[in-house]
Amino acid sequence: MALDLMFITTTRRSEIIGVLAVLAVIASAPVHAQTPAMPTEPLDAAGKPCGALRALPADVTHYRYEVANRCERPVTFFWRCSAADTEHSLDVPGKGTQSATCVKATAAAGEIVFRFDPPGAGN
Repeated sequence: MALDLMFITTTRRSEIIGVLAVLAVIASAPVHAQTPAMPTEPLDAAGKPCGALRALPADVTHYRYEVANRCERPVTFFWRCSAADTEHSLDVPGKGTQSATCVKATAAAGEIVFRFDPPGAGN
């Protein structure tokens, strides 16, 4: 009787583990079937980002940046100086360079949140 009970318990445990393994495979199938996402920033023909950002000398409340576009096509640079700031934009011509400035409040966090548009590949 004890042997039968142990066999039934082991069989049930194997069945449960098997069902869990099958469910895990089924759940992961959509993740593997996804197509690659669109580029999140403009890229040149070689797949390198068009936009580049370089910090210039600044003080504690005035941040300055050089925004460069390495591609032939124009890009737009969007930025915010902090989470509470409104978004600013700047059109950067192909193979061009512009400067951008952030003026932050004295007690605000000193970070710039930026992105380049339009997304896509090619010059």
